[in-house]
Formats: sequence, C-alpha cells, structure tokens
Amino acid sequence: QQQAAAMAMQHNEHNAGDIAAAMNEHAAGASHPATNPASPAPASRPSAGHNAAEPGGFGQQVADALGFNAMFKDPNEGRFEREQAGADPAQQPHKLRSEMDKKFDAEAADEHSWGHVSLCANPEQMLMEHGLGQGVMWYFKFGQFIIWYNLILCLVALISFIPSVVTGPEWDGAATRFPGVFYLSTYPASVYPAFVLCVTIMLICTFGLGPAYRYYVIQWIRKQREARDKAAAGGQDVKWIEDEFEGRYGREQFDYVDDTAVDRIEYDFEITTRYSRCGVFQSTVIMALILGASGVITFYMQRATRQAGGNSVASFCIALFVSFMAYLWEYICNILTRLEYWAYWSDYWKSTCIKVLLFKILNIFTVFLVKRIEFQSDNADGACQLEDLANQFLLLIALNTLATVANLLYVLVFTSPDDERSVDGYREFILSQEYVELVYRMFLLHLGFLVAPMIVIFGLLANLMEYWIDKYRLLRVCHKPKVTSSTFRGVLAFYFFLSALFVLASFPNGAIFILDGSFGLSGDETCFIYQGK
Repeated sequence: QQQAAAMAMQHNEHNAGDIAAAMNEHAAGASHPATNPASPAPASRPSAGHNAAEPGGFGQQVADALGFNAMFKDPNEGRFEREQAGADPAQQPHKLRSEMDKKFDAEAADEHSWGHVSLCANPEQMLMEHGLGQGVMWYFKFGQFIIWYNLILCLVALISFIPSVVTGPEWDGAATRFPGVFYLSTYPASVYPAFVLCVTIMLICTFGLGPAYRYYVIQWIRKQREARDKAAAGGQDVKWIEDEFEGRYGREQFDYVDDTAVDRIEYDFEITTRYSRCGVFQSTVIMALILGASGVITFYMQRATRQAGGNSVASFCIALFVSFMAYLWEYICNILTRLEYWAYWSDYWKSTCIKVLLFKILNIFTVFLVKRIEFQSDNADGACQLEDLANQFLLLIALNTLATVANLLYVLVFTSPDDERSVDGYREFILSQEYVELVYRMFLLHLGFLVAPMIVIFGLLANLMEYWIDKYRLLRVCHKPKVTSSTFRGVLAFYFFLSALFVLASFPNGAIFILDGSFGLSGDETCFIYQGK
C-alpha cells in the first residue's frame, strides 16, 4: 500500500486510482505465482497516439524529424530554479535523500536478481521476459536497423561497382588487386555517371537515416499500442512494453522510485546554478586546444612516416593515432564534463556525448585535410590520391572494430565484477555512449563511401560484430544497466543530420568536392574515373 501511494503521487491525480488498483493486482499476482496480473484497462493507458503525435506546423515537423527539437529544446529549463525556490517539494533535500536511498536499495536488490539471459534473446524478449528496460530493447533494435540499412548501402554501391568490374578496373596505378578492386581509384571513366548516381542515392539515405529511424520507432509503438488496446478490450490477459511491472527478475522494485529526484547529481558542496558557465568555457577551450594539437601531430606524423615508409605506413600510423585519441578523448570528456558541474545526470551525459562525437568527427576532418595537403605518390609513375584515402578509411574502420574487441578483453582480464561501481566504469553499459559509437562508425562508412563505395561491406561486418559483442558485454560482463524508457530517436536524428552535413560539404573530402574532382583529382591522369567528365 505504501508503494501504491508513492506511485500515485508520481502520476496525474486522475490516474491515481488506476495505479493503486494495478499495484494491488500485482501484489495479488505475486502471492499466486501461477496467475499473471491482468493488463490494466485501455482507459488507464496512453492512447495509440500518445508520445507519437507529430507537431502542428510543417517547420516544427521538419525540426522534429531532424532532431533539432530533441537536441535544442531543453526539458530541464527552469527546473533548477524551481527546485532552489522550493516550488517543487519532490526535490527538497530530505525527499532527494529518501529517493536516493530507495534507488540504491532497489539497484542492490536488482543486481542480485540478475538472471541467465540467452545471448540469442531478441530485443523484445530482453525487455518482456528479462526486464532490462525499454532503453536496452531500443538500443538493440537500433543495431538491427543499422545492419539492414548497411545492407541497403551495399546494394547502392553495386550500382557503380558492377559496371566497373564488367568494364574492367584500371590497374595502371599502384592499387593492388585486393582490396584495390573496391576502390574508386580503379574505376574507369565510363563508370562516372553510375558513380554520381550511387553517391546521390547514398546522400539521400544519409540525410534520411535519422528521420527514417524516428518514423520506424513511432510506427512500431503505435502498432503495439493498437494491438494491446484491441486485446485488452476483448478481455484478453495481455502484457506490453508499457506495463508498470516488467520482467521476471524484480524490476517492480523500481516502480516507487522517483526517477526525477534521483536525476540530481550530489556534490560535496552546494551548487547555486544548473551548470558552471566558467566550467563550460574551460572545457570548450581545452577541447579546441586538444583538437589543434591532434591536427599538428597528424600533420608531422603524415610527413615523417610517409618519408620513412611510404603512404601505407603513414596511413597505418595515423589510424593507430586516431584510434588512440578516440579512446583517450572519451576519458578526457568525462573529466571536462565534471568541470562543468551539471546539476542533473541527463545534462551530464548529453554534454559528454556531444563532446565525444564532435571531437571524433572533427578529428577525422583534420586527418583527411592533412592527407590531401601532404599527399605525394610513392612511385615515379604516380598514383591517384583516392587510393591513399581509401586505404586510410579501411584501416580506420578495421582498428575501430578491433578497439571494441580489445576493450572487451581488457575488461575481462583486468577488472572484476566485484569492483566498486562508478558512473563511467568499465563494466557499465552506458547507452548514450554506445549510440555515439554507432553513429561515429556510420559517419566513417558514409565518408569512406565517396572514395571506396564497396567499403560498406567491411562496415556491415563491423556492425554485425559490434551487435553481438555489445550483447555479450551487456548480458555476461557488465553490471545490470539502469532502466530507461528512452528511444533516443530525436537525439539520434540530430547526430545523423550533423554527420550527413560533414559527408556532404566537408572540405576537401566531402561529396561536393569528390564528385567535382576538385583539389587536384580531375587533373590527375591516374584518377581514371574523372577523365571522361
């Protein structure tokens, strides 16, 4: 009864009776394990269009589809000020401490109730049968979505690859038979129109990826709710993703914890603002300095390693350096975000993920700008710059995938499940950072498509490996993650839109410049594809 009362206070007053009834039904079901609690009546549940309705105006619909509303519409605006003024009793110190204690007890009990989940369990089973939360389900459904999207890109790449193979690749340059046959540097001039077509389709897919996933999520939820309401109206005993009591391993103990209260970050001192403006300025300056230093190191590394061992050695060394910096930057970002002293965990992770993604994208932009400026052929006959760029992308994708494997091995060998948990520990499965990693890999694939269309095959293999490695990490290595209902569809739409802009217009390796053959490509006789323009 105490849990039912606490739950009722968290919802609107007109739903209080329904929630209490649902709690009593659950308690009755718990005392009779053979009987499953019936699903609450349709009237007590959200309608089929709840949280799925589109905004009113066309401009708002476009902004929502591209993730601008999710990214820039601040849900915590004014919240800190209301709490400081005492207008929100749920956030008073004694209430916050009470909710923190309840959350700690719930997480401790829940960790011990961790059951053996099959690695073959699909995302819905991970939610419905094992109570891992909607956030985990949507992450793995997103992984499946990306794999199917990757297959579509493979079909698009065949538009130019098949004519190249039929016509006969040009081997006058320095490209090896494999993987050179996949590189744009071996495509003959007659394939140029087909290449323009497949790049155009790829760009449409790139800009449409975020809105397409958002639409997929909305439609999936709508269909599930329609089927749920239809079944419940017919008197059937049903269980759906919105049920208050999910899974078989004790997730119900979280139902009386106020997630809004425990979103607050505790500090050893009192904070008077939602975040430190000075800290944000410091972290921005430090990020710019590190990015600049990375660019300078890349420049001299490219020059020194090319002179010592040629372009292949330079590409390998730079790929190692970029992979190391990507790993190091994730660690640095957590330190920088702590300097900003955010009041809420939701703001903390949002700030961290933005810094991680921006640095990785800008670092790639810097790498390829340096490579175009510093390019020199390895032999007297010359070789197209596109070959060197394609080798670099292939190495980056390969090392990015190997880094995932190396991170798993490090956790298994050098950490223990009994180690004290931390917010960003090695055995924590942080959904927001996992999403960023997938977005970054897709950025590499989209940009690499411009110089080696069939590179998407290697990307498909990398995403398949990532999917199963992440599932193994979650179910066999990591601690039980925090339950969340977020689909991340809005933020993902913005991330993909941002990366698509770089793919289109980043100088000098964006689609605009590659298609035009600018910056020395069309005038290079070894870049055969441009000779028929």
